[in-house]
Amino acid sequence: MNNRAASVLSFAAICCAAIASGMIIGLTGAAHAQAFPSKPLKIIVPFAPGGAADIMCRLLAEKMAKELGQPVVIDNRPGAGAVIGYEAAARSPGDGHTMVVVFPSFVVNPSIRRGLSYDPFKDFKAVGGAISLPMALAVNPALPAKSLQELIALARAKPGELAYGTPGVGTTHHVWGEMFRIATGTNITHVPYPGGGAQVMATIGGHIAIAVSNVTEIAPSAVSGKVRVLVVTTPERAEQLPDVPTVRELGYPELEATNWAGFVVPGATPPAVLARLNAELVRALRNPEVQEKLKVQGMYIAPSSPEEFAAVLQSESARYAKVVKEAGMKVE
Repeated sequence: MNNRAASVLSFAAICCAAIASGMIIGLTGAAHAQAFPSKPLKIIVPFAPGGAADIMCRLLAEKMAKELGQPVVIDNRPGAGAVIGYEAAARSPGDGHTMVVVFPSFVVNPSIRRGLSYDPFKDFKAVGGAISLPMALAVNPALPAKSLQELIALARAKPGELAYGTPGVGTTHHVWGEMFRIATGTNITHVPYPGGGAQVMATIGGHIAIAVSNVTEIAPSAVSGKVRVLVVTTPERAEQLPDVPTVRELGYPELEATNWAGFVVPGATPPAVLARLNAELVRALRNPEVQEKLKVQGMYIAPSSPEEFAAVLQSESARYAKVVKEAGMKVE
């Protein structure tokens, strides 16, 4: 055999090997997707049991488990503005068996906290959106402000004397409170509480004048007259508080905001597995029973594709980073 013939045969052998290797890789990937899930799944909830995130995840886990053929367990990891849960998720294997529910704090934290061990875009992939939660601004009934304009006038007359409570530093409520402060030119002080229920009770008790809360958490107290809700932050009026105007109606369209939630997985999760998780998440969200139970809790379904939710994460990150910088927000 001459050298040229040998070279041709060698090149052919290399090509065949490469093609075979590609087929093996492709088959391995397909087999992995077909085998998923191979064990129980876990949803990390970076908040304490009993809250909106926990309730939602338990409802979805029950429905998803039936379709996936594996149990879906809830792993509550509260603390540090949800950072503990987010970081635990980032350390989890990227095999699709671990998801984490994320709120705007997921993309706000990198702007206000130093030394995070996770990057919301480099370490995770979006699975899809889940729900939206309208927010509201409420005051103690003893405060001499029966409208948003009266509250703004009062705050301007008493700079630094009024305080607003939120469920914590870096939450959507905190960022919105700073947006409100900047947009209205008022000097009000942020007071973080360990959860939405605590800050509502503080407002009822008169410990703080103002609460920025999820509508679902503040509505019962508003209906009973324990607090006065002045405005909601969503484009449309909240179903639970139909008489309360929106920020757009009152001339502040730049203050429109929604407290949303969705799911992400570790970045190494294969595309086929990601697609399966999204399909089951959307299926569970569109279940009439799930929708009704979420609605009772003041949550509205907002299913989306991985690409759509990834775009939401990017846009919200940019929007809130600007507010954080302008307001000088940081974790002390």
